[in-house]
Amino acid sequence: MAATATRTPARGKAGAASDLHLAVLQKHPIFGEIGADRVRQLCAFATLRKVSAGDTIFIKGDPGTALFAVRKGSVKIAVPAIDGREAVFNVLREGEIFGEIALLDGRARTADAVALTSCELMVIDRRDFLAFVHSEPKVAMRLIELLCARLRFASEHMEEMFFLDVPTRLARALLRLAEREAERPSGDRVAITQQEISRIVGISRETVNKLLRKWAKGGLVKLERGAVTVLNPAKINGLAGQETTVTSR
Repeated sequence: MAATATRTPARGKAGAASDLHLAVLQKHPIFGEIGADRVRQLCAFATLRKVSAGDTIFIKGDPGTALFAVRKGSVKIAVPAIDGREAVFNVLREGEIFGEIALLDGRARTADAVALTSCELMVIDRRDFLAFVHSEPKVAMRLIELLCARLRFASEHMEEMFFLDVPTRLARALLRLAEREAERPSGDRVAITQQEISRIVGISRETVNKLLRKWAKGGLVKLERGAVTVLNPAKINGLAGQETTVTSR
């Protein structure tokens, strides 16, 4: 079962926390166009949940009773296999939301959500969120766009797993992760373990380590404990068979 988490109301004397919720949601493409006053109304329903690294937020099959937004930290979305392995579908960081599929259709969660680091999460109850969506058609349309984007991502990921060789898959995974970090203070430094990378790419940790060490010797990446920094995006793009999308720092 999911680990018990600390909840803190985001209203009353916790007005400062509510302001932080507002800042997170306003940066998200779903809520950024509907105005601060309306987003503030949604924030009034939010609670703050703090979880430690390794805590399970929810598991596949749990009821979809809430929407989550990452205020601090990172969360992986994964599906475990019976033999102990798992497939990592996504790694979400500050400002991103998750749990929207089960929230909208009222059915069970389709994957596990686990904290990769210590996290602060905004939690909005399904009943409150659906009422808000009914009053804001723009949010409904944005949710549809988000779901379509994730469906496209899942389709592309499946194609890569079937048709691309291991170095190409690893290069593309690194680029996707680094591109999402490009606007953060950490730059192109991706805070993720090689074990987690192996689960995203669908290969062994040993193979990931071998390739990354080879690329590090060639100056393409820098390896740290629990992190990888892309030093030469152009060459990584070449390995990925793509045009350059991430710039060096």
